[in-house]
Amino acid sequence: MKLGKLSLVAVMALGTSAFAIDNVKVNGDAKVWYQTTENNNDSTKDFFDKDTNSMAEVKLSVGATADLLQNLSAGVKMTALSTLGLENNLVGNVPAGTDEIDGDAAGSPLKDQSWVEELYLAYTMGKTTAKIGRQALNTPLAFTETWNVVDNTFEAAVLLNNDLPDTTLVAAWVGGHNGTGMITEKGTTPELGSARGKTVAHSGEFGTFALDGAYAAGAINKSIPDTTVQAWYYNVDNVADAFWLQADAKVLGMVNIGVQYAGMSPDGTTRDLTAVSSQRDTDVTAVKAAVDVAGVNLYAAYSSVTDGTLGFSNVATGDKSSLYTTLGSIYLDGEIAAAPDTNTWKVGASTKLVPGVALSTSYGVAKTGDNEGTAAVGAGASTLNCEFTAWDVVANTQVGPVGLTAIYTQFHKDMDNTTAGDNLTDSIRIIASLKF
Repeated sequence: MKLGKLSLVAVMALGTSAFAIDNVKVNGDAKVWYQTTENNNDSTKDFFDKDTNSMAEVKLSVGATADLLQNLSAGVKMTALSTLGLENNLVGNVPAGTDEIDGDAAGSPLKDQSWVEELYLAYTMGKTTAKIGRQALNTPLAFTETWNVVDNTFEAAVLLNNDLPDTTLVAAWVGGHNGTGMITEKGTTPELGSARGKTVAHSGEFGTFALDGAYAAGAINKSIPDTTVQAWYYNVDNVADAFWLQADAKVLGMVNIGVQYAGMSPDGTTRDLTAVSSQRDTDVTAVKAAVDVAGVNLYAAYSSVTDGTLGFSNVATGDKSSLYTTLGSIYLDGEIAAAPDTNTWKVGASTKLVPGVALSTSYGVAKTGDNEGTAAVGAGASTLNCEFTAWDVVANTQVGPVGLTAIYTQFHKDMDNTTAGDNLTDSIRIIASLKF
């Protein structure tokens, strides 16, 4: 590990008057992440073996924030990944950092990695804040994913304003990121990345976001009691223009409902995104409803994505999605439910009735069509004329200062009119985390 870089945190933590640094806060987190899978159609892939279907990694992040001048603050976070030699005993793969930022496989993905995950300046004047530098983002189509052993981040300039009553206005320019799996560029040829599910590039390497960066603008309003309405517009240079509309409300004090509608218009005028001769717009509509009954939260969600060229997964990774039907799912996520020509429904429940334990489960079905006989750039694991089903069971608890998460999921792929591509996979994921 390149622990020498952690001296940046030490400098910020000095808090001496010579540097006019004040209100210094140092924080960190450690995480141990393990997953093993078993494929019922492949006798060579069993639970707890040391092959590529079992993977593990350990993360350590240390960060600091400080006030530099009046209204001016700064933040930095260093992150390191290591297998701690687990590949010699338990696993044969790691969940993050296996590919370079251009999509090529990394030469030594199991070796220790480290990078600056965040490094930013933030300035506030009145009800307006500008944040510039390396940071996490949370928008519907481009966001930081927190499910993996390590999070992806962005190089961006973000402006937030709260002058309007009950309203937050957002404007952003995203120039770079270290996410992998969506659209990568090799020379002048854009390609669909192959590292979906790996979250970050090897050693956290940063590259250009999409092909030439992106602009985003959004408004989040809470003027209506118990209701949040948001609208977003994106211009991803030489890739697509997109919009996202969403409303979430609590009705009669007990039922939570939500609706999402979004559109994606590919822009292939400068660079062809795919071998498909024509670029087609894609729309998605999603709805959800949830209610609490005797200490159990029950919910149902449905989404329908039209035919088209691009889907609605996270543009930074091509993996997760903000659609209701993908939230909390291990495999039935943006690669499938957010892909073109896909209809998905999902039901689930969660409860804290067991003392000290939060339990949740969900069952979902996604049906993909033939997308009018053409390939889609962002389809990921979605296969033409295929049905996917998935069970997810999650348990969370706290043992002293350590948070523990255990997940079991069963994922089934059923190809129409053939058994050649059918697949049944069971997975166990265990995560231990510590914040300090």
